Amino acid sequence: MGQFTLISPDVETTLMMGEEVGRLLPKGSFVALTGELGAGKSQLAKGIAQGLGVAGWAALRSPTFTLMLTYHGGRCVLHHVDFYRLAEAPELPGEIEEAMNSPTDVCVVEWAQVWRELWPRRFVHIELESLEENRRRVTIHDDFNMLPGLQAAVSRWAQTESG
Repeated sequence: MGQFTLISPDVETTLMMGEEVGRLLPKGSFVALTGELGAGKSQLAKGIAQGLGVAGWAALRSPTFTLMLTYHGGRCVLHHVDFYRLAEAPELPGEIEEAMNSPTDVCVVEWAQVWRELWPRRFVHIELESLEENRRRVTIHDDFNMLPGLQAAVSRWAQTESG
């Protein structure tokens, strides 16, 4: 499917984008979120949880210190992982590798660039870049056509730029 670059003018739009991605994701998906500190990765993950129908999605927080949080109650299990503190680790904990490769669950990883070599063969990669206080450039790489209907969703989002 390719790549789409969009501008999110505020946190609410970032959440909405994540929600749409969550609705489109098939079970067994791996979503790599990359971007600098404060780029909006956790907000996008929160929106993905909402799109998956996870109960209590609004309370979702980054698992920086716990490394992985697992949520039930949506259309599938969501594993929310944060690699930020794993940059110096010699290997990933086994339960995280299992979550990343689950055929039935969705795994969303913040700071995914830290362990790029361990990404599954098929993935969705979403890059976030801070432009201003709340404005973000969001680039969605869907090279494996895992988000059917993304083109229609993109056309609904207000501000886009060619990518």
